[in-house]
Amino acid sequence: MKHLPFDSVYRQDFEVVEQRIGNIRLYPHTDQLPILLRALNHEFYGGLPPRIARVDHRGTGFDKIVLRMSAMMFCNYINSHRKDDVRLLELPSPDLVSKVCIVQQITEHTPMGACHRFKFYAGALFQEVRMSGKRLVFADHVLQRFSARVPNKISNDLSELLLTFFGGTLVAMRTGASRSFVVTFGDSLLAFPFKESADEFFITTCLSINELPSLEIELPPFVVNLHYSDTFALPKLRNWSPTLTVQERHARWRRKSPLPPAEPMAKELSWGNIAYWIRDEERRQGHGDGSRLVFQDHIPGPNVFDFKPGEQEPLGDDLQFLKQTMPDVDWDALVADREREREEINSRKS
Repeated sequence: MKHLPFDSVYRQDFEVVEQRIGNIRLYPHTDQLPILLRALNHEFYGGLPPRIARVDHRGTGFDKIVLRMSAMMFCNYINSHRKDDVRLLELPSPDLVSKVCIVQQITEHTPMGACHRFKFYAGALFQEVRMSGKRLVFADHVLQRFSARVPNKISNDLSELLLTFFGGTLVAMRTGASRSFVVTFGDSLLAFPFKESADEFFITTCLSINELPSLEIELPPFVVNLHYSDTFALPKLRNWSPTLTVQERHARWRRKSPLPPAEPMAKELSWGNIAYWIRDEERRQGHGDGSRLVFQDHIPGPNVFDFKPGEQEPLGDDLQFLKQTMPDVDWDALVADREREREEINSRKS
């Protein structure tokens, strides 16, 4: 059974262990999560400026942006140095108050091999992130190929994978005979082929740009949302453009930009020193009084957009945009074909 010393000055002489339920392994153990989080929150909030440490649902947009960047820096900084395999990820609460979440990796051994799900624990926030109403499952091959194909810091490959997959907009594009979720990574791309059934998206592997002999733009784009709720409804308006997104990712694929090299391990700096310059850095980036933080498509989940003072949030209907820019195409017929495809998929068992 896996057990490693917990890497925290706030809880010394403590072993992080895994939990076994039949053929399922959970790491860290569910019963340990409150203990681990308490120690990590002591470290995180103790290093923050008091104004930012006190941010709650009543906080200003600017303070929530500073807290979000602080939590992201803390999670990435800690993840780059931890020796206990406890992984952290910043997630916003439904009130857009960022939390340091402990990643609980749930591994199930099946006749088809190991597969992984992830739950995120931040006290009251303890849940899986769903994708357009469905469970998200990763084959073990995804973790193996990501580790082998994507340059990353030693022992930080799982953290990089989670940040890459849960940290931005997701669109599916044709990669050969099937679809893959295509995401940016530096100036390059990664693709995650998947199988979809009525209740889950099963991610099968990870491909770098060198393993993508073809990449096709489908219009209207195949779009998914990451979200917290068990239920899901397609948004009527979006605050980003799926059409422009797939075009931009296709342009990256044509350029064939290589994946960036792994950054060297950073020197261990005082978290307190890092935390106190984040507010000033956000001001240098143009944020301040009047800045806003909103969920992607106004659906509570891991993805948020920030807007600077006076910057308008784009809200639009991507289908109407296509009808206006390419009026000779029968978009309603294409949408009807897509809906029939979705109905067929949703009848399949996983």
